[in-house]
Amino acid sequence: MPRCRHDPTLFSNEIATVSTSRRRRTARRQLRDASSERLEREQYHQDLAVAEQLGFIDRRPRVTGRHASNNSDREIFQPYIGSYAGPDVEMDVDVEAVDLPSAAHAAYHRMRRYAEIRENISNRWTELELIVTATYLSCQKTYSNWTVFPDAFVLPPNTCTCTKTAVHTRKLHLIGITHRQTADVPFCKCMPDVVRLVHYGYFACSPDKPRTAFSIPVMQFHHFLWETAVLSTYSFVKALSTFLDSRCKLPLYARGSRHKKRNLRVPFSHSVELYSRVLQLSNSIHTQGLSLSTTDQWASKCPRCFGPREGEVKVDESKPDIIMALDGNFQQRHYAYASKDNPPESKYPHAFIPPSRIVADAVTFAATDSAAEGIDPPCADSHKAANDIRGETTWEKCDDNGLFGSACRHDIPLLFVNIHKTGEKLYYPISILNHVLSVFPQHKVGILYDLGCQLETHVRKRGLLTERVGDLMFGTSVFHAYAHEWSCQVKYNPRLNWWWGLSDGECLEQLWAFLSPLISTLRVSTRLHRLTAIQARSDYYTNQLNESAAVWLSQKLKHAKVVHRVSREALEELHAIRDPNTGRQLYTNDFFEQQWRDERNYHLNSSTDERQEVELGRLLSLEIELEQAWATVPMTPEQVVNWANTVDRVQTNLAAQRARVATNGVVDNLPPEQKDKLRILWYLKTELRRAFLSLVEEKQPLLRVCRAGESSTLGTRGQQRVLDALRKQANKLKTVLEAYNTQATEFAASNPNRPAPPTITHTNLLRLQADDTFWNDGLFTNANEPWAIDPHTQDGIRRLASHQRSAEEIRRLGWEARRLMRWATHYHTQHVALLAALNDYITDPDRPANIPPLLDSLVNHPFLVNHRSLDDKLKSCEVIVHAETIHLCTLQLDWNRNIHKVVADTPAQTDDETILELWNVQINRIKLSLAYGFLSGIPGDLASNQIHVLNGGAVEDVPFEDEDPEEEDKDKETYLANIEDILAKTMRADLEQENGVVV
Repeated sequence: MPRCRHDPTLFSNEIATVSTSRRRRTARRQLRDASSERLEREQYHQDLAVAEQLGFIDRRPRVTGRHASNNSDREIFQPYIGSYAGPDVEMDVDVEAVDLPSAAHAAYHRMRRYAEIRENISNRWTELELIVTATYLSCQKTYSNWTVFPDAFVLPPNTCTCTKTAVHTRKLHLIGITHRQTADVPFCKCMPDVVRLVHYGYFACSPDKPRTAFSIPVMQFHHFLWETAVLSTYSFVKALSTFLDSRCKLPLYARGSRHKKRNLRVPFSHSVELYSRVLQLSNSIHTQGLSLSTTDQWASKCPRCFGPREGEVKVDESKPDIIMALDGNFQQRHYAYASKDNPPESKYPHAFIPPSRIVADAVTFAATDSAAEGIDPPCADSHKAANDIRGETTWEKCDDNGLFGSACRHDIPLLFVNIHKTGEKLYYPISILNHVLSVFPQHKVGILYDLGCQLETHVRKRGLLTERVGDLMFGTSVFHAYAHEWSCQVKYNPRLNWWWGLSDGECLEQLWAFLSPLISTLRVSTRLHRLTAIQARSDYYTNQLNESAAVWLSQKLKHAKVVHRVSREALEELHAIRDPNTGRQLYTNDFFEQQWRDERNYHLNSSTDERQEVELGRLLSLEIELEQAWATVPMTPEQVVNWANTVDRVQTNLAAQRARVATNGVVDNLPPEQKDKLRILWYLKTELRRAFLSLVEEKQPLLRVCRAGESSTLGTRGQQRVLDALRKQANKLKTVLEAYNTQATEFAASNPNRPAPPTITHTNLLRLQADDTFWNDGLFTNANEPWAIDPHTQDGIRRLASHQRSAEEIRRLGWEARRLMRWATHYHTQHVALLAALNDYITDPDRPANIPPLLDSLVNHPFLVNHRSLDDKLKSCEVIVHAETIHLCTLQLDWNRNIHKVVADTPAQTDDETILELWNVQINRIKLSLAYGFLSGIPGDLASNQIHVLNGGAVEDVPFEDEDPEEEDKDKETYLANIEDILAKTMRADLEQENGVVV
């Protein structure tokens, strides 16, 4: 049979003809009929085109030819249905599969039907979300969070209105955490199957006529396991199925097959999505039911930053109230071929800024491009993430290229921007800042960003955030300061400037590491699932950080005290230095402060002149290299001509450059020849810094924060590429370092009366920090200034800065500890009052028809409207409020172990006594509730005595555990035996000491 017989793209199949006369006749007939077949094919295409124009059939997708280049544009062959109208993304299309019009027509409608089915299923799940959430909450109360499982397929009274004849059964695979069964499950027409299964304690895998359901404890366990370990759905389902296979007599086979085991990954993923929506809607009921303002919601996210700031005394009004960091991440991207869904803004998670707001900021940014002309910070090129080219070339197969995030100084994620088909644009931080400033109109905000210098320049020159720009303070992250020139660091390095404390701006590095296990799975998920998974993981990360908030404050306070003590001792040593001639004290804090102001003012006002000098040094160095090449390298006549032309160009550029720097006053008081040597040395030091930065930049992937237990996330090949690049950069650095040291040594010998730039070994160079005085170029221009040439002055400036930053940090930690306590006490009082009102209303035998005002917004929440009775609404409300109250009480107990010491060791505030008194009262009540056994962790397991105790009441006869008399006797015997052994050893030692004989 010919291989191409079933090729749909051919009208006449070519048959190889060899030897036989029949094959020869067939070949001759094909040649004879070729022209008629070609005419028929042309007529077919004409008829097809006419049918498309008349609308009898759908138009075919336009694709490129079979031999088109890889760079040609190809339109996506994808129908746009409902919310799945995805963006137009370039991707490869199987051209041969759509060359035939009939095949293209069939493929189009097949994909359209698939999209319609997918959209219908999504809409059906959306319709069921609210009623499933309401049912879940009421059943959580009824069955004590399913610690007491409901009777076999029995509904609560007055739940179903159908007659017995209207109830039918259907076989379902019911999968629990320790059991699996196939049972006849009753269903009816008055209640959706999914809702009925929730009453039975299961989550369905399909919105209509499900045939598989997972128990709610399984969903809860998977949720906690995924939050902790990011276990893939396939791995969890595989482990659960294998475990249940060993506990069941019959395996679970796929429908229609008796020997193929069923794959439950897809059904389970549907149940997981439903459970995640239930949790999101429950949180919305709590937030909206308590009428929490936007400020309250931010305070719940990070009470140390956004808690009540009452009684705080500022040394300076420009001191920021909150400090946040900004950064981009291009690992969390999404492949365009994985899904075509385009989630509406209503489904965007709460921490993601909607695209419409980002577009508005992008338009404003584009409208001010003319004002930004001429902005070219030299340190911007050191950051690859800021390069716009990455958006279109590196990830051309992606629609979502990454994330741009913000976090407070406590590492808690605040807001995200989904980067769609672009790089790290400057309007992303503008969008985040606009959002934060709109929520906190009275706050001063400090921003730490890798490109903080460039961000402030654009904000001011473009006229952005004009009404609030005075409330902003810009800085660069500490560990990226090495990529900035010294003139930039003196203004933006948080270790050198006021009011930053010891904030480092690297908060998001920890977050990106925490989110890194999601990378592989989210690249091929749906776009909406990617956003919701990142949000869920970030929320869990936030909860974990808040649980350890008091420990964080305590550790930071200890570190700040150490920095404060070390810097103070170093300053005292510098203060003790005396002038050997007069005995006068040479160094004081005021002197160091004045020298720092002089250094800062110089670098902020002379960068242009310095660049001209460095450029002249480059040309002088190039001239010397050309002369050395002429003297040492033999040249052909053509090379001699090229050399002469190059020398001529260099001489012309030298003359022009000398004219530019003739009157700038830099590098004066030296003979012309020595000036040129100093300029060459200045250029070599600049090149040394660039080579050093290149080496550090190449090393960053190896030092990047990884998951616990891992040395790197690069893999073997990635590490090898990085190591090869490091070897190249290391060789370049050694070459530049040798040239620099040689030139510095020669200049020092030629000018013994002038301070010379220091030489340095390769080992010591690699150990330098970003703010080391070695990078200070002041001695090239200010040879008479102490800040430029005196090592003691330079050291004193840095020590004084550390002393000031540590004092600022201690003061800020005191603010944050008190904000935390104010928020917790207020939140505690609010929830206990709400619980008491709920309990009084539920237990009141003469319950009034009107719901109390305190409960109205919660009980009558729109998400609970599907409840058929008021009792069910009250159950749902009780579950939500009780779970949040227990969570808060647990947090307060965790914080209480460290928070008192932080408050005591930081500067006092006016309302300290009030805060501490209320805090201690609440802690004592929580401990008393715990001693009585009233602090149940089961949502909705609320006892009236618990509310009584939390409100300050007392209960007689604290129920301590009964002691076993046998255990008490054993403990007494053990105690006596230990005492006897100690006495024996003591007596033996005394005898040995008295008699001098070993007993």
